[in-house]
Amino acid sequence: MSRRVLPTLFVLFGIAFSSACGPATPAAETNLPNPASVFCEENGGRLEFRQDASGGTYGMCIFPDGSECEEWAYFREECAPGDSLASTAPAPTAEVAADGWLVYRDADLGYSFHYPADAVIVLDDNPLDSLTILGPLVGDDHWPQITISHPRDRDEFRPPEDADLLDWLTAHNLLGDEPQPDAQIAGVTAIHLRHERSPQSYAYDRYYFAVSGQLYMIVIGHAGDVEDWDLYTRFLESFQFDS
Repeated sequence: MSRRVLPTLFVLFGIAFSSACGPATPAAETNLPNPASVFCEENGGRLEFRQDASGGTYGMCIFPDGSECEEWAYFREECAPGDSLASTAPAPTAEVAADGWLVYRDADLGYSFHYPADAVIVLDDNPLDSLTILGPLVGDDHWPQITISHPRDRDEFRPPEDADLLDWLTAHNLLGDEPQPDAQIAGVTAIHLRHERSPQSYAYDRYYFAVSGQLYMIVIGHAGDVEDWDLYTRFLESFQFDS
């Protein structure tokens, strides 16, 4: 998969932080090159992107002798050219749900969800912060585009477990769009906001919910002005936490 960042994908990644009252991270930082990818290419390797068993995308550094290393393992000197030729592990197989969609599992936070089989998971540079479900090209845009954000290092995303969710979002300037009826995600109440289509961006729907002191935000972007609420509802209903 190309590492070219799509304009509409930039919008989804940015929404999580656009309304926060604290100092924003300079936009230029989001465009910094991946040091592991640079290290691979500067040392004669070729990058190739693959999908793991959970649906996440990761980079492999392919060397001229045909051997390969996961890019970050090579960067940390945990793997070297030629190592993989000694023993080749079978490729992981994606988990398929009974409904035919694929399953993504986050082992750290303990959640999972289903997503369309023709989509991929694009991880943020820090996977603990956010990831995006990115569908195939439909016209000029990838659809669907659904981002799940859960930064652990931002105070506004770490509410006390007894906090009133609406009060917390209001106090931390995380609202701002048109309120919609509350939803249920993973068995908890989610606050639903709607941003209508504008000359600058497609419409999108935003959901906030909190579990065990961690705030989650799901943004469903209607790229190409496509809205399929059967698909969106199917995704939202599949989102769950390990018991």
